[in-house]
Amino acid sequence: MVSAYSYKKINEFDVEDDSKPTAHTPLESELQNRLGWLRRPSVFWLLPSFLLFNLTMGATAMPKMNVLISLICRNVLSAQSAAAGSMQLSRSPHEVPAGESGQSMQSGAGVGNYSINAVVIGDYNSQCSIREVESATALLNLYGNLIAGIIGALCAPVWGKLSDRYGRVKPLAAASTIVVFSELISVLIASLPDVFPLNWIYLGYLLEGFSGTFILIMALASSYAADCTEHSERNVALGWFHGVMFFGMAVGPIFGGYLGMVGGKSRPLLIFYTALVLRITGVVLLFFVPESLAKSDMRKTEKFLRGGPDQSWTDKLKRANPLYALRILIPSDSKLGKPLQRNVIVLAGVNTIMFGGFMGAMNVMMLYSQYIFAWGNRESGIFLSTVNFFRTIATILILPLAIRLFRRWLSPTGQRAGSRGFDRLDIFLIRISIASDIIGYIGYAIAPTGALFTLSGAVASLGAVGLTTSEASMTKLIPKSQTGELLGALGFLQAMARIIAPTVANLTYSWTVDRTPQLVFWGIAITFVTAGAVSFLVHPQATPAETLDDEAEGEESEAMVPIGGAKHCANC
Repeated sequence: MVSAYSYKKINEFDVEDDSKPTAHTPLESELQNRLGWLRRPSVFWLLPSFLLFNLTMGATAMPKMNVLISLICRNVLSAQSAAAGSMQLSRSPHEVPAGESGQSMQSGAGVGNYSINAVVIGDYNSQCSIREVESATALLNLYGNLIAGIIGALCAPVWGKLSDRYGRVKPLAAASTIVVFSELISVLIASLPDVFPLNWIYLGYLLEGFSGTFILIMALASSYAADCTEHSERNVALGWFHGVMFFGMAVGPIFGGYLGMVGGKSRPLLIFYTALVLRITGVVLLFFVPESLAKSDMRKTEKFLRGGPDQSWTDKLKRANPLYALRILIPSDSKLGKPLQRNVIVLAGVNTIMFGGFMGAMNVMMLYSQYIFAWGNRESGIFLSTVNFFRTIATILILPLAIRLFRRWLSPTGQRAGSRGFDRLDIFLIRISIASDIIGYIGYAIAPTGALFTLSGAVASLGAVGLTTSEASMTKLIPKSQTGELLGALGFLQAMARIIAPTVANLTYSWTVDRTPQLVFWGIAITFVTAGAVSFLVHPQATPAETLDDEAEGEESEAMVPIGGAKHCANC
């Protein structure tokens, strides 16, 4: 029997062009139009919560260190007091060595300053500036950073997969909530030190690791931006998030210092209570943020995660392995071609090297400036705020301006280059930012004064553009349904760089500080030279990711629907 209908082949799920601001099904798009801008995904919806997160992170960095020093100091002084008491009990009351009576009187006179009750938790305590406290604090920070870093590296790919399956906002809210509980533990330890021992701080580091650390928060925010922006605007969108991060790092210490002045010695923990309220506010704001990932893309990811019906338990366990997510960095689909595989790998490598150089230099710059220029906390704080302000300007103002000028005057055909993929402008921005990093770190090494040292930091701040552009470029090469997995895998690499780079930089500085303290900056500059050389392996990508996604979906589905079948339905 001949059918009265004409048929066409459709995809199992509606797939929109990934270069459009959103990729929703027609029903979702109609619903969004009815709801208006209130439910339309935009990077500006997420920026307030992201700003609060980074502002509190910058504000509590130094006060948290002071709290740890205070708590460790209490333990050290308590142990020394117990040891001194046992020595006194072991002596006869009449046995007082010659010349020791005066010392005993002096120590007795100063016992009030060196008792644990005299230690103000969260404030500067001069009696805590002793070798035992410094050594114990360094070890605790080392162990805590290793716990948070390693667990965060393993959890970042998992969170990335979850964001592809359930959207960006829910995992972001869940990770931020875990960070709130981590901060709550720090507040409890500082407020009730006799109830919660210092070892509870490791539970806070553990929760921080499960949240994926700030690296995961940044990756999820970047995934959100990639979902709701065109390819041509993606660098600018990710630049907003990087700029807000650097702005928080610049203003956060100033905000924390102001709250410290307001609280004084009577309320040294005011900054932590305020930060806890701001973090909770940031989580609440996420409930009002529209989801950026279309449900059609979520269903595609669900189908991929489930695998085929004949999938073995070995394959299922392999998919559950967090390291398995790293395969996204080496696409195996023959349609993608070798150029795209090379671009993804090289961009991931360049981004990781730049991030590692940034993390490795942070502590060394403070130690070096204190040793060479005799800077105190005030000068160091001014330097950090200045450099991060320049990074904010680079990502929020200079990057959009450079892109606009290129599109308008330098593009030979006048077209919007990059709107359909990864182009020469992206490569140019990455190489220019790497060059600024090289010049900046050489400037650190040869700067004879603190002013020139700060100027070198301003030059190196343009390197923030490279971090933004390399991440944005990678999202242009991978289908939207795998953006979270891609940035989660990149988060794993960044988390490993966060562990390895500071360790290598600090060890190098400690070994060479007596002879050539600036050697570490030359080493970091050479690392950036390596990143610049690797960047020449990248080439513009002609095949847009959305086309590959559409082709893959078209081959998977066998569904057939009638064209104009509605008007013949009465004859069925």
